[in-house]
Amino acid sequence: MPRADIYMSGLFPAGASKTTVRSRVLAPFESLSLSRGLSADAGDLYYSAWISFLDALHGIEKGLCTWATIKLYYSVFYALRASLAVNDICAFHVDRSSYIVLARAGQSPTSCAERGTHKTVMKTFARQNPGHPLISQQIALSDAVDWLIDQRESANYRRVRFAEPDCGEGLAHVVKCGVRRSLNGYLAEPSLLYVFDPDHALVAYPMRALQLVGNQLVGAGLIAFSEEEQVFLRRHSRDRSGGLAVLISEMKRLTLLN
Repeated sequence: MPRADIYMSGLFPAGASKTTVRSRVLAPFESLSLSRGLSADAGDLYYSAWISFLDALHGIEKGLCTWATIKLYYSVFYALRASLAVNDICAFHVDRSSYIVLARAGQSPTSCAERGTHKTVMKTFARQNPGHPLISQQIALSDAVDWLIDQRESANYRRVRFAEPDCGEGLAHVVKCGVRRSLNGYLAEPSLLYVFDPDHALVAYPMRALQLVGNQLVGAGLIAFSEEEQVFLRRHSRDRSGGLAVLISEMKRLTLLN
């Protein structure tokens, strides 16, 4: 669990009412502790977003598309939670109720209608960033975050029998063209052409999320991966033909790799 979530949840006794939580005003030392936790969480979450993305790419190459779909969703979830953390926004729970709070002295938690961490984070990102490129369009007539949530829930919960060897409509194009060729196209296209196209979005959307959230972390000076982590990222940024040059180049631009 992220440090900030643990910190905020720990401020309240078990069974605390919504009124109790919402009336809590952050003291200066509490807001500072929370902000420090969020800064540490941002880098951790962003690293997890990349690991999830790379793991999904390997799954696609092996034809294991159900879990690849879930991991691509998780890549976005971690990236968007990292973005909120960079902006000093903490999503947390007390018992089964969801809240968000800005890490500033004098701020109080506000309730969220969503149940569960995932929907709270995804929908909070959309509400807090109304002009953000990642929510600027719909995917298949649904809000982008809702479409991604649905893809994950379909693969993870609603489908009793995994679809393999069928890769499903969402990954059919990537499977047909290959991971390398698909990434080359997505990273070469500066517009949002592929990001909101349902034939491409399962890979193109998390790739763009990693880029945009990465820019945030670079600006905030929060990317500091260890040598061991960098070696791991580079080792797994490859397919059967070798290293994925465009992906490694993007990691270097984002200062993930030296």
